[in-house]
Amino acid sequence: MDPQSTDATTTSIEGFVNDVKQFRKEIDANIVKTEAYLAQPSKYGREMALVRTKLQEAKMWAGKVLEAVGSPFPAELADKSN
Repeated sequence: MDPQSTDATTTSIEGFVNDVKQFRKEIDANIVKTEAYLAQPSKYGREMALVRTKLQEAKMWAGKVLEAVGSPFPAELADKSN
């Protein structure tokens, strides 16, 4: 196996992981925006709640992509039962 191709693949995966993490941050920023809209009285509350839910799902699925490529899950975010 050519070491250069391994380095290129690693760099490519790392770049992909960083892109997905950035994408998740952008999704999270939009989740925060929807929560601001939901705090205001509106006749579109149900629809905005669905927008928030779908954004949360998108963030979760992007996390599943990170899991699939082997990106480590931060220990501080792990579910804990007390």
